Amino acid sequence: MVQNLVAAFSLLIGFAGVALSYAAHRQKARQERQESLLRAEELRKLRRDRQQERALRERETDERRQRERRQASMVGAYIERAPSPLNAGWVVPKAVVHNVSDQPVRDVLVSFRGAEIGAAPLLGTGAETFPLPPAQAAEDLARRLRDLTVDFTDVAGIRWRREGYGTLRRARAGGGWDEPEPPVVTRATAQPPAPRTPPPAPTGLPEPPPSARRLRPAVVVLSLLLIAGGAWWLLR
Repeated sequence: MVQNLVAAFSLLIGFAGVALSYAAHRQKARQERQESLLRAEELRKLRRDRQQERALRERETDERRQRERRQASMVGAYIERAPSPLNAGWVVPKAVVHNVSDQPVRDVLVSFRGAEIGAAPLLGTGAETFPLPPAQAAEDLARRLRDLTVDFTDVAGIRWRREGYGTLRRARAGGGWDEPEPPVVTRATAQPPAPRTPPPAPTGLPEPPPSARRLRPAVVVLSLLLIAGGAWWLLR
């Protein structure tokens, strides 16, 4: 009788130990899942903040470059032509370089098909003409305009090239020209947005979530021994 009671008590303790260990494991796994979700949310927020900060820097750079090419967009060129007094059927074209901004530009250099045709140390508000080679009256002046370039320096000291079809190129520090930039065709009516204070730089990425812990082996082994011993006493 006493042996049966001891065996039943051992079985009870063994099953209770396994149940408690399993419950503790489930609770620990649930906590680790919650921590993993929190870390994943923090990582998503960190990436989102970095993307917003990068987009803000790019927008500020675009706005700065747009302000820099505002005056350069107001300097352009077109071609006028007049009948030649010497040859019928021929015209005498001329390049008209105009500056409609309220500030002068300097070191103006006008080129046609890579050859210099005129220069001016200073071009204020207004226009100045430069002669072009004679052409037949039927010649398409749009093709000649394509070969016309105007180099100048704005009041900010930036060197520009205005091509015949209207594109702008910024001079590089080491020589040459940057890729074409679109001119600013309208004046901005709204003030640029105030710069946003970027979030503080994170000290590091969140640690990866830990793997789910296994059942404690000592508790499990002891519970299994109690269950085996109780069953052996009952069946003996």
